[in-house]
Amino acid sequence: MKILLAIFAGGLLLCQQMQATPISGSIEFRGSATASGPSGGTPDTISFNDPWFTVAGTGSYSSVPSGTATMFNNFTFIGDGTMASLVTPDMPIWTFTIGATTYSFDLLALTNGHVDAGSMAFTGTGIAHITGFDDIPACFALQGAGTNFDFVLSSSTTSTHNGTPDGGTTLALFGLGLMAIGIVRRVVKN
Repeated sequence: MKILLAIFAGGLLLCQQMQATPISGSIEFRGSATASGPSGGTPDTISFNDPWFTVAGTGSYSSVPSGTATMFNNFTFIGDGTMASLVTPDMPIWTFTIGATTYSFDLLALTNGHVDAGSMAFTGTGIAHITGFDDIPACFALQGAGTNFDFVLSSSTTSTHNGTPDGGTTLALFGLGLMAIGIVRRVVKN
């Protein structure tokens, strides 16, 4: 009986460890960027002058020290305003590592974009990544003028893995529980 209870308790602990940890919060960066031209009918490339530096973080990003160097990759877009669309991003759009933890963001779509001489403003969506966390949808904003630009990432609080199969872990634990109940019944009858 003690062995069965130990197996059941171990199964519950395993179940708890298998739960996803969603990314939450936001992070802000500061740096400089240039556009290959004004918004319009031809593809334009936004080039980031690396490194950029973290300014502040909340939630899952709260332990990131201010001033952490971050490498940004360029992206190309076409159009203007709400008609701006992503042509080619280099993935991830930004990344940095602290110890064994890597933080990054994949830019997937623009929701708005505009470039004028010396200034730009973009909003969009993508996927945020942090080692040890589930990937999660996130929104970003990039804006600034001259050589001072801000990039702010805000993560959703819902994991992208909700509702997806867990590879059979739940079914295996359920079967283990049924087996334990059957063994207990046999022991009690004898």
